[in-house]
Amino acid sequence: MNHTPEASERGASALAPGTEAPDFTLQVDKEEKVSLRDFRGRPVVLAFYPADWSPTCSDQMALYQTAMPEFERHNAQLLGISVDGMWCHQAFADDRNLEFPLLPDFDPKGQVARTYGVYRNDAGKCERALFVIDGDGVVRWSHVSEPSVNPGADGILKALEDIEDGRAVTDELGRLTQDVTDDDHVQGSDSADVTVVEYGDYECSYCGEAYPIVREVQQRIGERMRFVFRNFPITTTHPHAQKAAEAAEAAAAQDRFWAMHDRLYEHQRQLDDKHLVKHAQKLGLDADRFAKDLATDAYKERVQGDFSSGIRSGVNGTPAFYINGIRHDDSWDADTLVAAMERAVS
Repeated sequence: MNHTPEASERGASALAPGTEAPDFTLQVDKEEKVSLRDFRGRPVVLAFYPADWSPTCSDQMALYQTAMPEFERHNAQLLGISVDGMWCHQAFADDRNLEFPLLPDFDPKGQVARTYGVYRNDAGKCERALFVIDGDGVVRWSHVSEPSVNPGADGILKALEDIEDGRAVTDELGRLTQDVTDDDHVQGSDSADVTVVEYGDYECSYCGEAYPIVREVQQRIGERMRFVFRNFPITTTHPHAQKAAEAAEAAAAQDRFWAMHDRLYEHQRQLDDKHLVKHAQKLGLDADRFAKDLATDAYKERVQGDFSSGIRSGVNGTPAFYINGIRHDDSWDADTLVAAMERAVS
């Protein structure tokens, strides 16, 4: 990667680690302005993105909002930047339930992106680029993605962790899942040839489509496959996903995780608290215990643990599949998944 701070047709010239981050001041709304220097003494994450409302940008910003507790653990401030105007940003943030600042690099158009080397002259908009800046105002990590690729948050978190540890931040993105543990929900033998880990969201329509596909793949592969499910609720766009995941964990405490997992995907339009208790009753669970667990957020941390492992493994949307520890970036129809599994063990 060429790290000279100049825009190009593909903008592949992001400021290199070790470079002093250029200061800027941008308007958040009619009354508030934000400057980079305002956050001196704490890490800052700059997320340049091409446009409000585009599918990939919407997914990326929703992911970052859901991952805010991870950033806050490092006292990091997240700032989104694109060339869209202030009013467009406000409408986008309201619609997507985004609570971090979206800054308009609008007039002069792309001026801040140009100083960071991530303005696309050919398209007239920002690259999809990430910068992690330390408390002294120095770029410690940068990454430019293809415009259609959501980069996830694993690189950001690794950079923040390395800053805290005083280590040099590498340019490599983490892409491996954590080992399967006794805390995981598992179908199949530990000695199976191939392990498939799915990070899923019970309210996600794509996960709903993937649910019968996974079952078909399990039938086709048989005992050679071990399947692991982990929670990854995207709460900004799926308001019932968190409680649905907690419901599955509450059912697990009564040895009925997979029964609840299946029922939630088979009744995706019935995920409010009232229906969750009805699902528990249908499955023969102790409904009073189940309702108490939901009301007291008994399994909130358990769900957050799954989400955190997904973020650090490079999950950038749902469903996300990992085959023997490697993220599956191809389509997830049954034939493609089976072929990828066969390659993994060949």
